[in-house]
This record gives sequence, structure tokens and C-alpha cells, in this order.
Amino acid sequence: MLRPDTSNGSNILMRKFLKLLWLFSLCCTQLRAAGDSTFDIRTNTLYLPAPQPFGRFHHAAGLVQVYLPHEWLEQSIAGPMLEYAATFSLPAGFGMAGSVRTLLVANEVRLGPYWNLALSDKFYIGTGIQLGYGFGLLREFGFNNTINVWDHRTHLRVGYTQGNVAVTVQGRMDWLINTRLGLRRYSTESVTGAPFNGYSCGLFVEQRISRQKSVCFGFIANFNKFHILGWPALMIADRQFFIPEINIAFQF
Repeated sequence: MLRPDTSNGSNILMRKFLKLLWLFSLCCTQLRAAGDSTFDIRTNTLYLPAPQPFGRFHHAAGLVQVYLPHEWLEQSIAGPMLEYAATFSLPAGFGMAGSVRTLLVANEVRLGPYWNLALSDKFYIGTGIQLGYGFGLLREFGFNNTINVWDHRTHLRVGYTQGNVAVTVQGRMDWLINTRLGLRRYSTESVTGAPFNGYSCGLFVEQRISRQKSVCFGFIANFNKFHILGWPALMIADRQFFIPEINIAFQF
């Protein structure tokens, strides 16, 4: 199966991400506010698979930059999506996690359980599943199209902490349940064909930014047939494309 050559683009994106991360980490290491001993990155994180005390609620907001394939829109387009994410911890390492992403014409809501385990005081492992609903509406430029997508994702995470920094590596599998596409007065269901959408690998680095707040930088390499942001192009392929994401999220 032929695949597009995305090595140059992915290398440029990774270099930009690492440079931004290095500059930010350099600045954050200079922050030594009073009360250092009270901050614990393990309880100020969205991605580190560390078990939390029961009832712990953590949330953050940020920006997700998604780079759509050139083949979909005949040019490389980066779409910024606003994201709000939150977690709520339950006993025995269990919890619930949810998120909302939006770019007006493309939106996504996710919710599901997870389970985390501490292997030591520095290493952690966790797994989870999320049900997702994506919807889009395009009523401009002569279009009158809509889309509704149900899917689910399973992930495995491995995390490591050092001081006020947490590093998490994630692997994920994506499955489509149903897609309903509306074109003016006509609609079509299950247009995605085979349910397996693709897979991804992610890297998240979370670090203290103030006395009791943290920030997260993330890079996700998606290899999917469908992405909610690309739906206006009516692009549902029969193979996976490289769809990278760079995100930043601030706890508040």
C-alpha cells in the first residue's frame, strides 16, 4: 500500500515542538516561588497515569493545532481547535475523563472511564476508553452540509515524574461506530466503511508554571482515515493518513 511521504513535514513539526518545549522548560526552571514543597505534579496533571485521591477534580483549557493532509484539501491546512478537558478521580485508581473541542464548523465531545496504577513513586501506567461524538455544520459558501459521528477510543499510557515535571507516552486505537452525513435534503449513514479508523502515538510533558498551576505541551501523531476537522472536504479515505497535532493546555 502506497503512503504519502510525510517525513519532512513530521520532522519540522517535531523540531518546532521540541524547541518550544525547551524554551518553556528553561523559563519554568527559573520559577522558584514560595511554597515549593506543597506542589505535586502528580496531582496537577491531566495525562500522567498516577492514581489520585478520591474526589480529585482537575481541569484545563488550551489550543490544539491540527495539521490536515495535503491530499484532503489540495493544500496543507492547520486548524486551531479550542479544547477544555477535565478528570474526576474515583477510588482504587479509577476515574472519569472528558473533553470538548470546537472550531464552530467541527466539534467533538468525549467521555469515558480510566484506571491508573503506580509502579513506583516515579513510574505509572494506565489504560482507559472514551466514547466520542463529533458533529459539524457548514451553511456558508453555498453549502448546506452536516455530519454526526460516533466513535470510541482505547489508550495505554506510561508516565514518569522527576521533580515538578511529568512525561507521559501514549498509544491509542480509534474505532468508528456510525457516521451520518447530510447533504442538503439527503442523508447517508455508515459512510465510513470498516470500523477501524486508525491509531496514534503521543508525548505529553507537564510542568509547573506557577505556585499551584501546571501547563502541558503535547504532540500526537495520528494515522487515521477520518478526522472531524477534515469533514467539510467530505474526505473519508480507505487508508490511514498522517495527521499530527500540537497542543498546549493550562490548568485553571
